[in-house]
Amino acid sequence: MASSIRQFKWNRFILEAVLDRILRYALFCLFLAQAISSASASAVRLAGIDYLVEDGRPLELQQAVSLHLSGKFRPETRSIPDFGINSNPVWLHLSIDNPSGSAANEYLVAGMTWLDHFDVYVLHSGKLLNRVRTGDETENAPGLTPALGYAIPIAFPPGESEIYLRLQCEDPMVLPIRLLSNEEIEKGRIRYGYFYGFFYGYLAALCIYNLLLFAGLRERSHLYYSLALLSAIFCNVSYTGHGAAWVWPGFPSFQRYVILATMVAYSVTGLLFASRFLSLSEHAPRIRKMVGWFSVSVISAMAFFILEGNQAGAALLAFSTIAVFTVFMVLLGILTARKGMAAGRYFLAATCFGLVGAAVTDFAVWGKIRFTALTFHAFEIGLVIEATLLALALAYRMRQYQEANLQAEKMARQDPLTGLSNRRAFMELASLFRSSAGRGGRSLMLIMMDIDHFKGINDRYGHRAGDEVLIAVGSMLKRQSRTSDIVARWGGEEFILLLTETDLEHARSYAEKLRKAVAELRVNAGSQIISLTASFGLAKCSTDLTLEDMIHLADAELYRAKSEGRNRVCSNG
Repeated sequence: MASSIRQFKWNRFILEAVLDRILRYALFCLFLAQAISSASASAVRLAGIDYLVEDGRPLELQQAVSLHLSGKFRPETRSIPDFGINSNPVWLHLSIDNPSGSAANEYLVAGMTWLDHFDVYVLHSGKLLNRVRTGDETENAPGLTPALGYAIPIAFPPGESEIYLRLQCEDPMVLPIRLLSNEEIEKGRIRYGYFYGFFYGYLAALCIYNLLLFAGLRERSHLYYSLALLSAIFCNVSYTGHGAAWVWPGFPSFQRYVILATMVAYSVTGLLFASRFLSLSEHAPRIRKMVGWFSVSVISAMAFFILEGNQAGAALLAFSTIAVFTVFMVLLGILTARKGMAAGRYFLAATCFGLVGAAVTDFAVWGKIRFTALTFHAFEIGLVIEATLLALALAYRMRQYQEANLQAEKMARQDPLTGLSNRRAFMELASLFRSSAGRGGRSLMLIMMDIDHFKGINDRYGHRAGDEVLIAVGSMLKRQSRTSDIVARWGGEEFILLLTETDLEHARSYAEKLRKAVAELRVNAGSQIISLTASFGLAKCSTDLTLEDMIHLADAELYRAKSEGRNRVCSNG
């Protein structure tokens, strides 16, 4: 009981600590979103944005300029331009105003880090001042700034300037555009450093913890959960630009598919975890087969698109898989909750947070809802909460397993009828006491007890009455024994007691007390009352006797008590 209370308090402490971290994380996200959206004002002002979607052959800069002058560009009314998945290349025209009398050094921060091709042209009075070609398919992409986008330093002359951007991407084309000073860029890097430091550290800790649990327990749900977390971390590292900037800057062909492949990997490992955690093979074998077929299908399809070089097909597959995965996980949570699985409630709550976060980010980058810092980071917030609740679900199920194992161990060491220890438990505990008594020279006594004429009770009153007699005797022994004594049912109608710190005289007195208590018992057998007697044999511990020797001597004294007329106590001293 005390152990259960300590376990409950520890679990509550962990839960409160985790929820506190989640709350801090959410508040930090809100602060970050506000900080990004309300960056300090610059002397340079973005006066307007126009755009043109290419509908034929790629345009050169002069062609784009001519089309803009002829009014072919359309005004961009959205705060963040978003052209969805697999869009044709897009040209953006930015009108820049520098009202100061001197040049202003600013950063043009634009696009997401997964843009394939990102060309920047800076014009002043019709003259090309600067040209930058970057994008995640450019080796060591200039201006790539993890989590922020592409930060291009530009010196704006006084007066009006123009920036033409050409963007090409078969992934979602989301184009947040800001003009930031060097100080604001550094602040953004620091904020995002804290943000992702916590995010990656928290998920990595959960991942390592569950890998250790898998190594110790060999329960595959912990392995699949760790793999799902690793996939989520790797996917986030890929699409935030950390990977392209720091891990694989010289491999743009790898960056082309790594985001999409890890999205599929996260979905598949998440489904494998759910399948194992929810025991679908036992409770829903058809759904388990569906999970298997779905996983094999999407992995095969992604491999096919990568080998064929079909990035557009891979993008549609990845986003569709994530959408199906999040909905399916919620449906699995509902299924398990309806089946009454306690851990299923954790699973359902977790998957709901994951669904909301993934759906918000998915739709934001797909162009279906407004793209903001919060909608973009909704997946990360939802993932942290989902991972926490799933970790609690795993801990809850592990605790259930531990309790079941403890109960099974208890049943294996306990006589189911009387509730006393059985022969196995007695031998284990008594051996320890015997060794301790032998080393310390302390006195130890062993009592064998047998209910007289028990076979006649079964024959006359029935086995149910015999069971009631055994239960009554067992209850009496529990009441009469000390906490330091070991009391067990030896088998049939025989009981055995090991008395610690007891000499022969006190053991004989105690056995007489038990003999009288048995004689005073009355057991109902229908309309009749059963009276009982019992015989006792005592053996004293000595340094040259093993526990088996003591049991043999006590059994011999018990046999003598029965042969001398029963209902008596005999000892070897």
